[in-house]
Amino acid sequence: MARPPRIQLEGACYHIFHRGNRRERIFWNDADYATFEEYMIEAMNWSGVKLFDWSQLPNHYHMLLETPEGNISEFMQRLGTRYAKYFNGIHRKVGHVFQGRYRARLCDKENYFMELIRYVELNPYRLKKGKLAELGQWKWSSLRYHLGQEEAPEGMKAAMKEILDRFGPTLEVARTNLAKYLADGLKEGNWEEFYQAKAGRFLGSEAFLERVKSRVEEPVRQERRELTRVLGVSDLGEQVQSCFSVKQEELERGDKERRLSRIRKAFVEVARTRYRFSVKALGEYLKRSESAISRMVRRRWEQKQDLPETMRLLRWLEQVVKPSHSTENGSTKTGQTMVNGEGTQ
Repeated sequence: MARPPRIQLEGACYHIFHRGNRRERIFWNDADYATFEEYMIEAMNWSGVKLFDWSQLPNHYHMLLETPEGNISEFMQRLGTRYAKYFNGIHRKVGHVFQGRYRARLCDKENYFMELIRYVELNPYRLKKGKLAELGQWKWSSLRYHLGQEEAPEGMKAAMKEILDRFGPTLEVARTNLAKYLADGLKEGNWEEFYQAKAGRFLGSEAFLERVKSRVEEPVRQERRELTRVLGVSDLGEQVQSCFSVKQEELERGDKERRLSRIRKAFVEVARTRYRFSVKALGEYLKRSESAISRMVRRRWEQKQDLPETMRLLRWLEQVVKPSHSTENGSTKTGQTMVNGEGTQ
């Protein structure tokens, strides 16, 4: 099967992931890490890419970047070619250094920027066998610049400011809050399974995906089907109970019984993607934390296959749409698709 073309857009945000060939090490010592970082910063300044953060690990690396000029391939080719030549030369090797082509996942920056910052920076602390260092002590990532441990490289300061501005009005406050944000994520574990390297080319809502595909003239999903009007999460919850013959107490239960778990996932997916109900409202209804609801949504978006329970719930909601009827003045009135009675997040 032919590989899908690389989507290159001006102003697009990407999560980059690349590992060593056969999962072998691409960094053997500090000189390797430092050389890669040097080439990366040089390629950033040469291409005009805005590099927000990155982390280098023994056999792979992650980046979060933006392409004002839509030239991600130029940036990555320059970086990859230079480092591969260096690595093979210094370590007396031949052949491919990296495994296949890099993965570039186009991201909905508006809704995922903060989570992506946390994911990339916490990667050195999520190894299957132990961890590389205590939080903030792994040198080969951008965190040491964000926390002020070292002076940021030339060309990175604007991107770094964009991150820190989200955490506080002053540099000191922002760095303190950033460190806490990362520490909380590490403690809660809500950064785990956020991203699967084999997932699709996009990270974002269905609406975001359709906007991107429209820009690059790829086929998009047909117009959404009309769903029944619901006045809030509780109202949608009643529809879920009727559709699956379950009680609200069962949806609230903390157990992981497979059937109920899948129904809850379908409930949350439809509530967020079709009705745009807030994470807070869903958490209150299901007696779960906002981070737990967010994880549930992200995992659903990362999976390519539709959940059968989601399809069943959508069919149910289509069937209970109120039919068209005439008003007193003869005009036609139909049931509403959705009402965002509880806000969005």
